[in-house]
Amino acid sequence: MTDLLHDPFVQSSLLPLLLGVAAVGLLRLAGGQSGRSLAPAGIALAFLLIFALVVGVPAFPPPSSMGKLFWSAAGGLVLGASLDLAGVKGRAASLAVAGWLALALGWIAGPALDSVAAALPLAVLLAVGAWVAFADSAASEDRPAASAAVLLALSLSVGVTALIGSSASLAQLGLALTAATGGFLLWNWPTERHLWGASGRIALGLPVLLAAILALYTQVQAATLLLALPALAAGPLRRRLPIPDTGFGPALGTVAVTVLAVLPALVAIGASWLLTGGEASPY
Repeated sequence: MTDLLHDPFVQSSLLPLLLGVAAVGLLRLAGGQSGRSLAPAGIALAFLLIFALVVGVPAFPPPSSMGKLFWSAAGGLVLGASLDLAGVKGRAASLAVAGWLALALGWIAGPALDSVAAALPLAVLLAVGAWVAFADSAASEDRPAASAAVLLALSLSVGVTALIGSSASLAQLGLALTAATGGFLLWNWPTERHLWGASGRIALGLPVLLAAILALYTQVQAATLLLALPALAAGPLRRRLPIPDTGFGPALGTVAVTVLAVLPALVAIGASWLLTGGEASPY
């Protein structure tokens, strides 16, 4: 059993999927009246558990960008859960999420900002972070599938791009976040049961932080991740699809929005593969 838990494939797929399902369900029950909003925090919780298993719990203050990622995610989990338990919504919640993401990105990226060229990826990541904090909050909170599908797509693109570029720990974390998000989506199919509050937007910020490390501290072709950004439009596109107004309509809509989000991620992954010359990662 111990060998199975330390298998990279299990750590990147089955285990985070099961942890995501369990964490989302337990937080839904433990949150009482706020459980529907608190449930998405299970995604970040599962991510942190996998991080502790794969990388270990880093020291504080952390000496590396990976350590900063862990403690930023932990702080975000506490922040999002606190906002949802307190019933904080709207602009106040958006500003809190934006502040957390800006501070986390600045903390992680700080040592790498030694040139104008290095500042460009940070500017793009801050723009995506602004979408996470503000534009995503405009989505209907009782329809979390679209935002979760975007999270799944961005995490998938970061994880597989890191895998192609032989960044093992980032690949495992990105794919684990993808699987944990899948656990949340399973809870919300065929019927969407939860809300996408501050905890959901905190989780949606995690692939942004992973992308920051990938872009600033590795030799991976992180620029290809730009091709995954059209996934952000999956929600508005889903609302324009001729989904039948029947009992199975919402379930079909969840499938449709997930496909719409994943397609740009696959394009980004394909571009990364081509730029490596089509060589398989040794990892």
